[in-house]
Amino acid sequence: MARFESTEQLEEVLGGFFDRVTFTPQAHLIHQVGGIIDFVYHRPEARLRWIPTPGAAQPFAVEKGVGAALPLLVFEQDGDTAHRFWLGRLNLQDALARQLVRARGPLSRAMKLIPNLDDVYPIYAAFLRETGRESWLE
Repeated sequence: MARFESTEQLEEVLGGFFDRVTFTPQAHLIHQVGGIIDFVYHRPEARLRWIPTPGAAQPFAVEKGVGAALPLLVFEQDGDTAHRFWLGRLNLQDALARQLVRARGPLSRAMKLIPNLDDVYPIYAAFLRETGRESWLE
């Protein structure tokens, strides 16, 4: 059974988590990637974007759906893969090699973030607990 039952639920959970990340020190590292990052999801279908916001209090904003500006990087995956990844249970390099995650764009920029993801994974787990989804941690 899929973790996310609908597009709305995926957007609520992952979008809410991404919004939370905008308030962390890691958000500045994401901003340094230098462009828009799109996350395209299947099962269910959804799209979330990280959009740099130079000069704003938060280094990037989260947007739902397809935006007008072209993304620098695109990561495409199913919802269950994204859930496992943000829990820290799926190595990005392995996921790319096994094509669980398909990526387009200059991956060298994204790979600079990998060492800092260990600080982001607990934020997702905490967000799930705070939103009454403790069972999703199993």
